Formats: sequence, C-alpha cells, structure tokens
Amino acid sequence: MKQLLYFLSFSMVFTFISCSSNEDDGNDPNNNPPSIFSANTTDTRFDGATIEWTESLDPDGDTITYAIILNGQEIASGGTTLTYSFSGLEAETNYEGYVEARDGRGGTSQASFFFTTEPEVIIYEIDDIECRWWEGAGGYGIVSYFEVLAVENAISYRLEILTYAPDPIPSNVGRTYSWKPGDVLPTGNNIGSGASQLTEYTPGVYHANTSSGSGSLIYLDSAITNCEAVIAKARVTILVGKN
Repeated sequence: MKQLLYFLSFSMVFTFISCSSNEDDGNDPNNNPPSIFSANTTDTRFDGATIEWTESLDPDGDTITYAIILNGQEIASGGTTLTYSFSGLEAETNYEGYVEARDGRGGTSQASFFFTTEPEVIIYEIDDIECRWWEGAGGYGIVSYFEVLAVENAISYRLEILTYAPDPIPSNVGRTYSWKPGDVLPTGNNIGSGASQLTEYTPGVYHANTSSGSGSLIYLDSAITNCEAVIAKARVTILVGKN
C-alpha cells in the first residue's frame, strides 16, 4: 500500500512539473502566427541605415511587437513602430538581418532585409594658404600651396579653391585638385615653373600648389612678402572606406 501511494505521489508531481514547463515556454498549440509582412531599407549612411516594414496582423487579435535582428544578434525588441534606424555601424560594410513579428504566445513571422553602408565622407576647410621657398645656385624658388594630410583608409581626395585674393589671371577660384592614394605624383619641389600642380611633397603630405616662381636671390624677400599676402580658402573632401 505504501508503495502504491508513493507511486501516485510521484506521478502527480511529474505531471505538475510538465504542465508548468509547457505554460512557461509560451507555445500555444491553438495559436495562429502573425501574418506575413515585408521589410526594406529606406536610407543608408556611412555609420548606419534606416529600415521600415509593413504591418503584420494577428489572426487571433493578439498585440504584435517587433524584434530587430542584425547579423545574427537581437538588438531591439518589444517595439510596435514600423521603422528602425541603426547607428554606430562600420562604413562600407554589408549587413543583413530580419524583423520578427511576435504575438506574445510563441507565434512569429519574419521579414528579411539587407544593406551596405556608405563610405565615410570627411569635409573640412583650409582657411589660409602657405608659402615655401628655397635657395639654389644663382637664385631661389618659391611656391604657394594648400596642404592636405593623408587619412587612413582614404579612397579619394578632392580640394576646391573657394576664395583667393589677390586672384591671378586665369583665376584660381573654382580650381579643383583630385587624386587617389597610390597615384604617382611629383615629389618635393619638383613642381615646374609657373604651373599649378598637385605634388606629394613627402609621403602622405599632399600640396595643392597654386603658383610658383623663381628668380635672383635679391628678389626673394619681395617674393615672400607677396606670397604671404595672399588670402585664400579651400574645401577638402575625403572619401573613406575599404580599399
């Protein structure tokens, strides 16, 4: 008799634990999952993107919430809006994921999305122009220039002269210089006489030269004064990404 009571007690405990486990996992065998929906990317940036999706409806009238999964990681859940903006991502990188509609009773449906972030763009202005001169046998050389320093992972560089005074003829205003890492450019003071050129003065130090000249050493001080009197401004645009 004691053995029978022990068996019945064990069975009741086992049944109670099993039922509790089924209730905890939230799966309802009579539940219908949320309806199929779709997602798409509406905007991409160098460090993020924005996605949106159509509404998923629940056949049972349950409240739908959405979770966002990016590259296998859930990064947001519990929301009811139909859009999400990512931030803090890597530039020029492929991402994929899905939006998951959840009805709170174990029912789900998913809509996939993918996007590629844009290359990073660095834009800044140079507010003055610099002068460099040197002495040689029987004379001097002088050049005015805007200096641009190399940026890690740069794809391309562009410099546009915005203002220049006094402005020579032909005008320097509106002149542009474009180059890429790896371009073979003149180096050092090898700029040519009177030419507006782009040089890589030293490795990773670019000079957008606006004017150059040479003459007898007796005129060097005057040439320096004229060069330093120039007031100019340029805009630099650097595209950064994966080479």
